[in-house]
Amino acid sequence: MARDFEALQVRVQDVSYTPGTDALRRIGPLLLEAQDLTATAMVRLTALDNSAYAHVAGSRASLDLLSSVVSSSSLAGTELTHVLLANPYEGAQFAGYPADDEAVRATRHAEAIPKMSGHLNDALHQIDLCATGCHYLAHGIAEDLTSVQDHKTAAARHGPRSARPSTTP
Repeated sequence: MARDFEALQVRVQDVSYTPGTDALRRIGPLLLEAQDLTATAMVRLTALDNSAYAHVAGSRASLDLLSSVVSSSSLAGTELTHVLLANPYEGAQFAGYPADDEAVRATRHAEAIPKMSGHLNDALHQIDLCATGCHYLAHGIAEDLTSVQDHKTAAARHGPRSARPSTTP
């Protein structure tokens, strides 16, 4: 999942758009991808919580971390949604109102760009947290499982305690 978040991060960093319909066309797919990643993270959190791993020492930290990835991914999607909310659409005015002239349109776009950019930057931050969290998560789970395997190997070398010869006379 870390690579998926990193790929999304690159796409969000590199997005180029003009406010209006173009922004909707370019940012809408990024929002949908963020939502897909949130769903994937949620499915994996549920699976991990329902697995035998949940009984391994140290697993709570991993579950908490994956939960934070779900949260950050959801927040990234919210920020991308706010980009679309700040986007100045070009629909027609109500009947009886004059159509916007080019100066009004340019002003609306100029006012929207910093808002849209701010939300994109906030989305990037959340996506970065997701990628970092996934890397730490993979490392933590591997360490937890290695620790369990090492414990099992050591126990097998020493054999069952009841099979050991007694040292008392």
